[in-house]
Order: sequence, then C-alpha cells, then structure tokens
Amino acid sequence: MRSISIIGAGQAGLQLGIGLLKLGYKVSIYTRQTAQEVLNGFILSSPSMFHSALQNERNLGLNFWDKICPENKTVTYTLSKPTKPEIAINWRGKTSQCYQAIDQRLKFSRWMEEFTRLGGQLIVQTVGTRDLNHIIQHQDLTIVSGGKGEISQLFPIDKTRSSFNKVQRVLCCLYVKNVERITNSQGVRANVIPTIGEYFITPGLTLTGPCEMMLFEGFPGGPFDCWKDILKPDQRLAKACELLNKFVPWEAELCHKVKLTDEKATLQGSYIPIVRKPTFCLSPGKPLLGLGDSILLNDPIGGQGANNANHSATFYLNKIKEHKNQLFNEKWMQETFEDYWKQSAQWATKWTNLMLHPTKSFASLLKAASLQPNVANWLADGFNTPEKILAEIEYKK
Repeated sequence: MRSISIIGAGQAGLQLGIGLLKLGYKVSIYTRQTAQEVLNGFILSSPSMFHSALQNERNLGLNFWDKICPENKTVTYTLSKPTKPEIAINWRGKTSQCYQAIDQRLKFSRWMEEFTRLGGQLIVQTVGTRDLNHIIQHQDLTIVSGGKGEISQLFPIDKTRSSFNKVQRVLCCLYVKNVERITNSQGVRANVIPTIGEYFITPGLTLTGPCEMMLFEGFPGGPFDCWKDILKPDQRLAKACELLNKFVPWEAELCHKVKLTDEKATLQGSYIPIVRKPTFCLSPGKPLLGLGDSILLNDPIGGQGANNANHSATFYLNKIKEHKNQLFNEKWMQETFEDYWKQSAQWATKWTNLMLHPTKSFASLLKAASLQPNVANWLADGFNTPEKILAEIEYKK
C-alpha cells in the first residue's frame, strides 16, 4: 500500500486525503488543530462554492449539508457613482446551477471526522522544516496544502505568473443574522465603490443555521482599511454598519436588526495574491508537491479561492490514480501542476485579477448586463466557468 502525507487540513488537503483513502492509499494529514478546535474557532473565510466544485464534493460523498444549506441562484452587481453613494449600474443574473456558502469551521471539522472514520491518520502537530524533512523520508509522496504558514514559504514565487508584489485589498469578514431579504434575490450581492473597495454579502450556513456572510474588501489606506485596531467582534459589526450607511445605504437599509451569529464570527487581514512554483526539494530525490493555497493565492474578490482548492484536489487525485505504482518524481509533479494550470488555475487567476483591475472590455460587459438579462445570466455563471467570460473578452480585444 502506497503512503501519502498531506500537510494542512483545509479544503484541498482534506478533500484530497479522503479521495485517496477511497482509492486504497495509506494517508496521513498533519494539522495544527483538532476537529473540535476548528469547530470552536474563529471563522476562516466567506467561501462560495459553485456548481462544478460542489459536484466534485458530491462525487466523494462529502455533501453533508445539501438539504439544509441555502441554495443560491443569483448574482447581483451594483456599481456606485464615483462621487456619491448612489447606484450607477445594477443588474441581477441567474446562475444555471445553484451554489452554496458553508462555514468552513462546520465543513472542515466534519471532514476531519470523516477522514478518520475512513481510516486516515490525523496528526495534530505544527510542522516545521525539520519535521517535514523527517516526514518525506518515510512517504511515497508528501504534499503541502497549507496556505500562509512557514512551510508554504519554501515554494519560490513564480514571478512570470504573479501579477502583484503588494496587498491589493484589506479584508474583513463577518457572519450575521437578521438581514432583511430582497424579493427575487437569493445569492451574493456585490457592491463596487470606486476608489474605496467592494462589499459582498452572501447567504450561507453557519454553526447556528442560515446566515449572511459579509465581506469588505478595501483599497489599502482607504476608508475600508480600518479593521486592524478594532479587535472586539461587536465593535467590528458596529463599524461595518457605519461603513454601509456611508457608502452603500441601500444595503444598510437591510441591516437595522443585524447581529453576529456567534462571538467568533469575524475575521480580518490581508495577503498578497501570488502564484508559487509547485515543487521544492528539502532532500535530494525527495521533492515536495504544493497544492491549493500553498502555491496559488487569489484575492477573494473573484470567489475562486475555495473553488480552486477543490479543483486542484480533484485534479491531483486523478493524476495520482493514473500514475499507479510509478515514482512520484519532480518531473511528474511539474507536469501535473502545468496540466492543472492550463486546464483551470490560469482562468481562476485571470478572472480574479480582472475583478481587481477591470479592463475596458470587462467594464463594457458589466454595463451591458444592466440592459440585457441574458448577459447578466452569462456573467453570473462566470464565477463557475470564468474561462468562458475570459475567452469572450480576449475575442473582443
């Protein structure tokens, strides 16, 4: 039986680990937290999972929340006027398939339990470079799927594929309840405020039941870059409502009775969107393979982060299965990532970068969607299949 170790128990690591167990591999996952600690911790993100990613999870029997998670069916886009809080462009598109947003505390803790139930070895340990050197000596393949820790820094930045060398947005996420509903709207609402940033709100599922996931994305140094010294959850919520009143009053009108879903339902921070090279050698002949966030960090603005982790886990799973009993050498690792980049990752990255810095062609499409419902529907599906939108934009250049 071939043995594989995975460093990191997030979307990609757990999904791949469970898939490998079902193929008969011996799998160990290293994680800094137990399932109970994850469940009782702070929120991790505001992840919308689109149709193709959800199907990957269903194929592995990991869709434990289909019957209780809100089914999102629309994407609403609102562009403010440059100088005052009034709507300049607004449209709502219907997605061809439903999508979901599930609290990753709920998701990952349940998947950790499933991984153990299936016979996987879950090792609660912070893995440093010295630990990693020991692990790789005893495994047929070692994969790193942690996104922002010490180990991921081992993988060199791919400067040919990384468009940024500094933070593009400062982020704050809150899970709330008692947001008033909008007729015919069941899905993410994206509000773009020129020179300020973006505000997203998405129906989702958290520990206490249905919720709304707020995400503020602010230009560094601007009014949305205000969270660092606001440490108490209730104060963050008060600040969020203040920002809504000032910059997106049509959203503030829906939040008069809003409350946090729990005392740990906030998260703030920032990071640089980058692409890293997929392999690194600590010992001769024992390369590490990067997966998900460890080698591809996209800004949340395009909704691709968790979906990319999902798709990369699915792609790697199939490649490992096809490889059978052959050696997992660096050549195979490089080829595996290159194939994945061409098939999926490049489109997710380009889509995200386009959302951060819209081109004239993309701006024209956004405006056209306010006049043509079919264009709005097509753009709404772009979060699931960004390559189709990008192909159209390239064609019109």
